[in-house]
Amino acid sequence: MNLADLSLKRPVTTTMFFLSMMVIGLIAAFRLPLEQFPDIEFPFLFVDVPYPGSTPAEVERVLARPIEEALSTVPGIQRMQSTSRADGVQIFIQFKWGNSVAVKAVEAREKIDAIRKDLPSDLQRYQVLKFSASDQPLLQLRVSSDIDMSNSYELLDRRAKRPLEKIPGVARVDIQGVSPPELQIELSSDRIAASGVSLNELYAQLGKANFSVSAGQILDGGTRYRVQPQGEWKSLEDVRNLIINGRGLKLGDIATVTLKPARLDYMRRLDKRPAIGIDIYKERNANLVEVGRLVKEEVERIKQSPEMRGIDVYALEDQASAVTSSLYELTEAGVIGTLLSVLVLFYFLRDINSTLMVSLAIPICFVMTLGCMYFLGISLNILSMMGLLLAVGMLVDNAVVVVESIYQYREKYPDKPWYCAVEGTQAVGIAIAAGTFASIVVFLPNIFGAKNQISIFLTQVAVAMSIAHLASWLVAVTLVPMLSARLPTPKFVGRKTLVTRLQDGYANLVGWTLRHRKLTTLGVVLMCVVSVAGPMLHVNSDMFPAGEGSTLRLQYDLNGLYRLDELKKSISKVEDYLLSNKDKFDIKSVYSYADERGNAITNVILVDAKHKKRSSTAIMEDIRKGLPQIPVGKASFDQNRGGGSGEGLRVSLVGDSMDRLHELSEAVIPVLARVEGLRDVRTAERTGDREVAVRVDRERAKSYGFSANEVASYVGIALRGAPLKEFRNGDTEIPVWLRFQGADTQSVAGMADFKLRRADGTLVPLMSLVEVRTQEAASAIQRDGRQTSLPITANLAPGTTQDDARAAIEKAMKSVSLPAGYRWTFGRSFDEADEAGKQMLLNTVLALVLVYVVMCAMFESLVFPAAILTTFIFSIFGVYWLFWITGTTFSIMAWIGVLILMGVVVNNGIVMIVHVNQLRHEGMLRGEALIAGARDRLRPILMTMGTAILGMVPLCLSTTEMGGDGPPYYPMARAIAGGLLFSTAVTLLALPVIYAQLDDLRMWVRRVFRDAREGRVMRPAALD
Repeated sequence: MNLADLSLKRPVTTTMFFLSMMVIGLIAAFRLPLEQFPDIEFPFLFVDVPYPGSTPAEVERVLARPIEEALSTVPGIQRMQSTSRADGVQIFIQFKWGNSVAVKAVEAREKIDAIRKDLPSDLQRYQVLKFSASDQPLLQLRVSSDIDMSNSYELLDRRAKRPLEKIPGVARVDIQGVSPPELQIELSSDRIAASGVSLNELYAQLGKANFSVSAGQILDGGTRYRVQPQGEWKSLEDVRNLIINGRGLKLGDIATVTLKPARLDYMRRLDKRPAIGIDIYKERNANLVEVGRLVKEEVERIKQSPEMRGIDVYALEDQASAVTSSLYELTEAGVIGTLLSVLVLFYFLRDINSTLMVSLAIPICFVMTLGCMYFLGISLNILSMMGLLLAVGMLVDNAVVVVESIYQYREKYPDKPWYCAVEGTQAVGIAIAAGTFASIVVFLPNIFGAKNQISIFLTQVAVAMSIAHLASWLVAVTLVPMLSARLPTPKFVGRKTLVTRLQDGYANLVGWTLRHRKLTTLGVVLMCVVSVAGPMLHVNSDMFPAGEGSTLRLQYDLNGLYRLDELKKSISKVEDYLLSNKDKFDIKSVYSYADERGNAITNVILVDAKHKKRSSTAIMEDIRKGLPQIPVGKASFDQNRGGGSGEGLRVSLVGDSMDRLHELSEAVIPVLARVEGLRDVRTAERTGDREVAVRVDRERAKSYGFSANEVASYVGIALRGAPLKEFRNGDTEIPVWLRFQGADTQSVAGMADFKLRRADGTLVPLMSLVEVRTQEAASAIQRDGRQTSLPITANLAPGTTQDDARAAIEKAMKSVSLPAGYRWTFGRSFDEADEAGKQMLLNTVLALVLVYVVMCAMFESLVFPAAILTTFIFSIFGVYWLFWITGTTFSIMAWIGVLILMGVVVNNGIVMIVHVNQLRHEGMLRGEALIAGARDRLRPILMTMGTAILGMVPLCLSTTEMGGDGPPYYPMARAIAGGLLFSTAVTLLALPVIYAQLDDLRMWVRRVFRDAREGRVMRPAALD
């Protein structure tokens, strides 16, 4: 008893089964967590070692190199990259996929702790951070006002941060753009010199003055008490009244002790108004949309607070809204695709009952898939939703084939609906099983192959589509035959209609191709040659093209380090230009960030895609034409290219000396700037900065009784300041800093006021112990693979792909002569594109082999599956033809479309070949069977392909992007639609001929082996 027979004998059981699946699926669907992307822990570690007030060269020497050497012994590292700046070093480590990042983080901490004694003594702490797809802020708020908000940290902490942190599902809330208070001990250099206090001794004394230790326990009778000596500062007066020498000198006599916000060396502005950032992060397992709703409700309550009067709070980035919008756009495209598919079914079936019966597969399969996803722990995210959307037009394929087969039996046996339902389903059972499994096995290389970001993300698509295909097969072999047996025979059965006339004409055409096999073969070969020479050679390829996006990023290439006041003036010119052309450029807001460490950007936030008059690329080109000149450097766009690194187009110079690399870059940049297709060529790190080098004269310092380390420590405290133990104010721990008054505005001439105290009490001017000179220095020092490197970045001109740029760069760099020990390499974006292309090609080949294996097992033949596989070759030509006509670039999304296409396109051949073989087994001659089989299967092939292609039409025509700012969906949809359309047209004409030729080859091989076994093969006479 097969499933069709069982469903007919137990209709109530069958109905209750699917009804139960629907109820369970609907309940699970409402409980599915909504996310932008699946929660993936990437094999990356980020080691952040802050060391403010230093120089890039010093940070590289005392921090980057020793830490890199220690971390290099951690097993499994694929790549290590560090960036040393004046405020610390950041080290990025990439491990092989499959390693436990939590374990690697522990190992990294152990390695750094092992060399802690070799690192600077004033290094306070470091962080080892892990990466996850859910680490992006749920909501980015910006707070601005016309009043001064420099002292508003306590207000925002109390009225915004704390209420938001109490919301279920919120992990943390960060405030940026306004500093928390810190205890500042600002020394007067004149008073220190007059009082004869040693700065180094004062720093050591202050470090011991604020303490709280445990001193054990004591017994008093039968009671045990804990003893805890307390020396913590309780108030500012405690700090000011601290006695610092034997003469009763107090700290307040030589220093100003205040509690005030730390000076900010960066600024944020939104539409030219100072903006404070509040970033809200959700817990890993929390529902994105639900938490987002609760957060926005709380934000509205915060806005209504009387204390927030006159303060504007608005969302800059809303991940929940972006995900909801993206899912809505996908749902809208899916609904339109479903309606178009239903219209195709009705056109061919011309019967409302049959159309509804087949269309019933779509909602049932959708709900069953959502239920399975819930129990498998898969969230409803952009990728899994994409898998469901791609399956829309394919969910009815199995039902269409079964219905068509049943109705063909109805023509022969109109009075036996039960018999027709069972036999009709059984006749195509192998065909729909082979087609379903072929659609699933194409994903196995990605699911069980090498793990990386692409394969993990694609697994989400694969699981959703696979469950939907299996559900559609189950509906086709159970529910469809049960319902069809209880429905009256459609009126079109046995009548002459437009479709039957089309079938007759097609049968005559197949007969002609079989009678003129050589001519048909020549036509197929000519079509292949034209397809290869035409579109396949002229379609551009770029694995990770720059997306449209809703934000344009302006990067400022500064020609030196500037204070915020100077940066604000220059950035204001650019902001004025943008805001004055707000309507012309479809600008919604302009957000700028700048700091005194050499970083400055302006993000141009565009209006929603529905309201944009032009593409983002066209707007970018218009903005570029009128960008004003600014004295601090040059503003240029930073293209939003895809890929895991997100670093854009880069070429790196690698060598030992950063100074030498900068010299070489001055020769390389003009060469690359002349390359056609490249623009905005510049070094990723700014050059031309000036730094003050202070060298201690060891002999002179020794003659005065100082060690070089004591003098260096004095300089560090005098210029940079030194941290002390935190000051406890209630439940809050406040940072404490010891520094000189006006240290942040200190000049070289001001160093003449500093004096060191000898052991005999005499004062020695600092300038007599050191040599001071200014010199050029890099703003940052990058190291890649423990080698110093200097990245050179560039943007691509419109119409230029990364492959075009690669060839042009290689040609241009041949004219550059680099000294021994120096070389150049392509950046990670090129490596990622190569790896993605190789991976997708390998997975496609493996998937093709698996599809062939499945069909061989189903057909019990090696020849007929080979004939069916030719349909995939034709589909590839169709992909390139449509891409060529529409000007679409072949990207990673197109590769995904090709992979999905492979499992779908073979269904045409399977349906036709299975029926042809059945007719031959019934006694028909091969030629007659091919004509009859092709004629009988024309309608289901046209219906299945029509529904699949029209299901893709909404995505083919839309510009919807993954997550709102990611790669667009249309290359994938166009690959599927173009491949299906072209392959269906060619397959209907060529497959019968290919089948006949391969069958002749099979018969010839069989005859040869039979003759060999029977000794009929002519052998040369034996030699005497």
